Amino acid sequence: MLYNFYTAFVTTGVLVFIAIYNTSFINVVTLGGTVLGSAVIAFGTALLAVLLQKLPSGRVLRCVLDGIGCGCITGGTAAFLPGWRISSDVPALLFLLVLCAFVALINEYTLKT
Repeated sequence: MLYNFYTAFVTTGVLVFIAIYNTSFINVVTLGGTVLGSAVIAFGTALLAVLLQKLPSGRVLRCVLDGIGCGCITGGTAAFLPGWRISSDVPALLFLLVLCAFVALINEYTLKT
């Protein structure tokens, strides 16, 4: 279980870092801030996915809850880390929706029992 958690954490962290670094929807001032924010988002979503594995419900509900949790964790990270700013236009919201969907699918795939 710990190996699966670590795999989900690293995979999600790399995906979030690449997505933030290569797009302009989430502006981060420093590279260290991007790395730290990606790690916080990855750790939070992987931990949430582990907790959601305990639910006796179906896979789709877990993915939806993990996607919503990813959005909340990303918003909280952007609010609390200095130098982070999320654009508030429609393409940025669609980008965050796709990013959170990919994070939820990665977590569900790597943490499946």
